[in-house]
Amino acid sequence: MVDLFAYLLKSGACLALLYSFYRLALMKDTNFALNRAFLLGSAALSLVLPLLRVTSPFFTTVVRVDALGPREALAPSPPPGGPGWLEVLFVAYAAGAGLLFALFLLRVARLLLMAARCGCERHRGLRVVLCGHPGESFSFFRFVFINKAKVPGGDVDRVLAHELAHVRQWHSVDILLTEILAVIQWFNPFVWPYKRSLRETHEYLADRAVIAQGCSLARYQLLIVEQHVGGQLLELASSFRTSQIKRRINMLSKQETKGLARWKPLLILPLAVVLVLAFAESRTVLPSGPAAIGAPLTAAAPSQEMSDEEMAKALKDKMAKLEEMKKAQSEKMAHLKAKLEETTDPEAKAKIMALMKEHKLKSLELGAQERKIKMKGLEMALSKEGDEAKKAEMAQKLETLKAEAEEYEKKLSEVGQSGKSEDKAMLEKKAKEQKAKEEKAKHAEKK
Repeated sequence: MVDLFAYLLKSGACLALLYSFYRLALMKDTNFALNRAFLLGSAALSLVLPLLRVTSPFFTTVVRVDALGPREALAPSPPPGGPGWLEVLFVAYAAGAGLLFALFLLRVARLLLMAARCGCERHRGLRVVLCGHPGESFSFFRFVFINKAKVPGGDVDRVLAHELAHVRQWHSVDILLTEILAVIQWFNPFVWPYKRSLRETHEYLADRAVIAQGCSLARYQLLIVEQHVGGQLLELASSFRTSQIKRRINMLSKQETKGLARWKPLLILPLAVVLVLAFAESRTVLPSGPAAIGAPLTAAAPSQEMSDEEMAKALKDKMAKLEEMKKAQSEKMAHLKAKLEETTDPEAKAKIMALMKEHKLKSLELGAQERKIKMKGLEMALSKEGDEAKKAEMAQKLETLKAEAEEYEKKLSEVGQSGKSEDKAMLEKKAKEQKAKEEKAKHAEKK
């Protein structure tokens, strides 16, 4: 549930930032096609970007693997006595989203019912519904609803041209997308002006399409005024009067945006990169080498607890690094064994054997660490498992891994003690040889 709310907040923040940029930099431009693409891209990015799992190039989390953590720390916490604030928030969010979705379905049913009741006529690839609703003309996909009482006979073709532009440019698909976005982000205050801005852009595009067909600008502006008066707007429709009349008329008269300014909507790309980096997860850094054994599993910021997902990722990364180190140790041991067989010099053999002993110690350390990491992962899985039979099997595996880890540590201790004894004996032998050389040198001087 925490992940759901984190996603919703990130998604809302994405839409807020992108739409704020639109209001500040693009809203007054007349490059309507790119503005529409920017608004649609903003909706898509706000839904997709928070789902991306990207590693941050700037922030890191240092993780060390504990030799054996307490199982009690991994056990799930007992449920609280009553519903927590997260549950209350979830119920409120679900209620709001459910209400908006029900209203969405109701509006769709209303349009279908109106089309069935009034009947359709085919005209230029459109299904024209001549209805008596007290409102303006509008379209929804290939359905065009016209109140013939409000449209003069000479202006029907212009109204149909306007609605045909909506149909051909698939504006109804945009509207459905904004409805889905509103259901998901109904709590976000930016989603409602976003919907209005996208519909205004639809109107600008349709108006421009009608003027491009040779319609008189003055006559068409008058038609907009006539259609604007009275009537009630159907929420799902691409309507002839969705945007404010003054703004539509101004946009018809405004000179087209040219030069570099027309490419401002492409700034959505660097904005998307900024958002991706803002939501990126910190990079997990694992200490290399056997020195990490026995160090507690902690993040760089000790006040922040690691989630189960972060813990599992850290263990997986550590296991991969251990496999690489084991492979390197194996290759080094094979190389030293080959050199030992080729060498006849006693001193060189002694040096090679000493190196082999060091690598053997490292191999034992890596083996012990590998068992401990597997134990940590198994403990995490055991704390979540509900099946008693599987829990018993996992507990048995855990005991086996524990015994193997103890065996590795025992061998590590024995090899270490043996190495210390041998080193001591070698040092004593060298001291005696040195003493004998000195006495021999003194004896030679006396002679």
